[in-house]
Amino acid sequence: MSEKRTCRSRRRVLRNILLLTEILIISLIIVGGSRLSIQQKKAARKNNRIQKTVQTTTPDFSWNNYKVIAHALGGLDGKSYLNSRESFISSYKKGVRLFEVDLTKTSDGVWVCRHNWNKSLGQWQGEEKMILTAEEFLERPIYGKYTPMSLEDLLVLLKDYPDAFVLLDSKQYSIRNYRRTLDDYSEYVKIAQNAGAEKVLEQLIPEIYNQAMFSGTALIYDFPSYIYSLWQEYPLEKIKEIAAFCKEKKIPAVTVYSKYWTEEIQEIFEKHGLMVYVYTVNEESEAKKFMRNGVAGICSDILLDKDLET
Repeated sequence: MSEKRTCRSRRRVLRNILLLTEILIISLIIVGGSRLSIQQKKAARKNNRIQKTVQTTTPDFSWNNYKVIAHALGGLDGKSYLNSRESFISSYKKGVRLFEVDLTKTSDGVWVCRHNWNKSLGQWQGEEKMILTAEEFLERPIYGKYTPMSLEDLLVLLKDYPDAFVLLDSKQYSIRNYRRTLDDYSEYVKIAQNAGAEKVLEQLIPEIYNQAMFSGTALIYDFPSYIYSLWQEYPLEKIKEIAAFCKEKKIPAVTVYSKYWTEEIQEIFEKHGLMVYVYTVNEESEAKKFMRNGVAGICSDILLDKDLET
């Protein structure tokens, strides 16, 4: 009997050990799960703080919010017409949210951010005109230090800056017509789609030079706004015609080259409810003079909104 009791006693001890082991394992799982939950909550709180400080959505566009347009994505180190990655980022850090970019094609048909091919900007020897291939353009830093961009590069970059808007200046004024505009803007949309940046189209504003261009862009995409660019001198009757067209098509703003701006032209556009931007203005005193005469803003390489405060 004594031996049987001893066996039962051993079995009880073994069962207790197994029970305690099971309880210990379950407790560790519960405690570990609680710790993981706490860590997850901390991570969630951190993410929420980040989201509060970074703009993650594209706001509704209104010309009233912008006094300065950064010309060619902004000047840098005394250089202009850069249309570079660095000039955009530098201008953005200074508070600029409305930009203008120049678009042209390489010799192999790729849309890139460049004013034209008339000047080297340090990308080739000499100053004679030369049209680079896309590979040549993108591999040669502007002035040896600034990063050139294709249109695709710019659209991908804008995904990280959803509160920035960019005016598209696609040049080639003399041949700019409905068919050409239709083809070009179809390409812009396709580039955005292929780059996974279709949403960035909400940040693009076509700069048009004639009535046919408006029809071409409007057919392709519902852009947030438009601006009509008066890139040459026009008689007053033509100015009145342009003003009437903009009012009819709900184009809210126009740009006027600084040396062609007059108080009479300003008055014509104001009577039609249009906002006037003057380009390219880099002198603070000149910019303030334009502002006192009723212009809504200026296009500049270096000036900021704060520079226009009186």
